[in-house]
Amino acid sequence: MESLSYRSGDAFPMPSSEADILLDPAFPYGEDLLQHIWEAGLYDGEDLRTADGESLEVLKAGRIQGNSGPDLQDALVRIGEQIWAGNVEVHLRSSEWNAHGHQHDPAYNNVVLHAVYLHDGDVRTEVGREPPTVELRSRISERIIRLHHALMTANGPVPCASRLPSVDKGRIGIWLERLLVERLERKTMEVEALYRQLGNDPAETFHHMLLRGLGANVNAEPFGMLAHALPLKLLLKYRDDRVRTEALLFGQAGMLAGEFTDAHPRRLQEEHALLVGLHGLTPAPSVAWKFGRIRPANFPSLRIAQWAAFTTCSADAHGQLLEQDIPGPLRALLEVEADGYWQEHYRFDQASAPRPKRLGRSTADGLIINCIVPYLFAMGRIRGHQPWIDRALGLMEQLPVERNSIVDMWADLGVQAGNAAQGQALIELKKRYCAERKCLSCAIGAQLHKLSGIDARKC
Repeated sequence: MESLSYRSGDAFPMPSSEADILLDPAFPYGEDLLQHIWEAGLYDGEDLRTADGESLEVLKAGRIQGNSGPDLQDALVRIGEQIWAGNVEVHLRSSEWNAHGHQHDPAYNNVVLHAVYLHDGDVRTEVGREPPTVELRSRISERIIRLHHALMTANGPVPCASRLPSVDKGRIGIWLERLLVERLERKTMEVEALYRQLGNDPAETFHHMLLRGLGANVNAEPFGMLAHALPLKLLLKYRDDRVRTEALLFGQAGMLAGEFTDAHPRRLQEEHALLVGLHGLTPAPSVAWKFGRIRPANFPSLRIAQWAAFTTCSADAHGQLLEQDIPGPLRALLEVEADGYWQEHYRFDQASAPRPKRLGRSTADGLIINCIVPYLFAMGRIRGHQPWIDRALGLMEQLPVERNSIVDMWADLGVQAGNAAQGQALIELKKRYCAERKCLSCAIGAQLHKLSGIDARKC
């Protein structure tokens, strides 16, 4: 992926707070931080001893798991001369073991170490064993605690905004590559659910995704209703007849109800009535469509007319969209023009100045990014076909960044995406990590915590 650029900024102001921020009930993020500190080894590990004075060596910290049961699995520790393999439980206070009911839960019988910030009492497992305890309070840098407090309480959409210049750019580039895959994997679940809903029909699934993509965010749902009301096989049956194709699309969209002045919508209305009787069709509700606060070039009526042009442009336009490795031919297929009546209209019975009504480059790229790429990636995963996955990722890296408020926000912070792949990764970063304050699960946040914890041996 291309390298990112950064704008320097002021350092995060450190909060003036009491020493034991982690023990403050008003700060509910302490245990998550303590788990991260333990897993990453961000504490002074020299001459570790358990609460009862035995020497302790952490051979393997274990890995954090998000399910029920002990916090970290597969740990390996040496206590005295004995090596123990099992789980580690992390608490801010030792007494939370009993408060959480672990003394009655057999799942905690295999805890080989109880790692706590403050040791305030001994505890026992369900079988009566007293797990060894290590107190970390004096072994953790105050800097890492104060950093985490700052990130969790920061205002603004990106908690670490002013600290970004201190993060290694190469590490962020690698992280964005992973975030792109995460985003596509998450979308794969959505595509697979739709695929199963549509009887494992790949063509129908693609049809639904393309129509929803035409609606962007505002009209995605109405276009989805249109896809359900108009099966692809029926639409393609009339692809050689432009009038009937338009009649099917507009009629099933619910846009042909009522009376019209212009001859074109009246003809479409007549054709649709015949097709309804022939195929037993039920149109989608017309009230779902949104025209307010939308530029005329993005009106759903014009998008439907353009999609009618796309459907009739070739014998297998849908199939050709899945066969290209570079964006150029895809754009050539998608940048269709709604001609004839639509040269002077954006909506029925509302004339406008004559101008071409071509589906533009940015809309075509948006369909590739948000429909074609996720479909290829998802079907590659569903069917175990790696070339589709590779094609999806390759297309993303060749496409320009899709402009939106999130990408623009990152640019204002000095993080410039070089292509659509990085743009999509930055959207995922903002929505799934920054907005949910998952700084400890983020490679950027993890590096900041590591940088703040490097003086743990001096604390």
